[in-house]
Amino acid sequence: MHDDIEFNVGLVAIAMRSEDVSFRGVSVSAGRGGAEQDGKLREAVIESSDGLRMTIGCAIWEDGSADVQPLDFLAGPNEYRRLEAAGRMTLNETTPGTRVALLRALKYGERGYPSLASVSWGDLDELAGADAADLLASHGARTGDYVVLRPEAGKYREHPALAVTAEGIEAVFAAFAITRVLPIMKGFGRGSAMEVLH
Repeated sequence: MHDDIEFNVGLVAIAMRSEDVSFRGVSVSAGRGGAEQDGKLREAVIESSDGLRMTIGCAIWEDGSADVQPLDFLAGPNEYRRLEAAGRMTLNETTPGTRVALLRALKYGERGYPSLASVSWGDLDELAGADAADLLASHGARTGDYVVLRPEAGKYREHPALAVTAEGIEAVFAAFAITRVLPIMKGFGRGSAMEVLH
């Protein structure tokens, strides 16, 4: 067994397993009531400085679809439970072996809880505390507008996106931290964005 691959994205620590495992579950594309199917899963443990600890997985399913979804909420402030309902991310295959994800981020709105929203690269930089495109590229992704990376895109054409091959899976977990975990930690979209740190 190889060692985990560990890296940080801002105040979030990610420990990614070095190998895929067989997995059975429901893909994002099948919807919540969809049938279970087999897939290959790469798992990671995400921990934040304010106490979050959860496992997430990037799965490639037998129907060809791929996604990232939370698996187990282990500990942390209740705000992070939102990830169980709204934390999933789809990866669309564009060419064999290359998958593209639209980068939308959780954002607090009038309802008082965060929902996925369209964001700019500037928003992602603010969330990451660094140049988000550079950070994702350093983990193996190509970045750009969605329409550039996925020419058949109908919606969100001018929005941030990333493209990865199997070697760039680290970038998918980094993107999850930037677009799902850090927005909750930083209260992204709230009038007074305060980090909920202890």
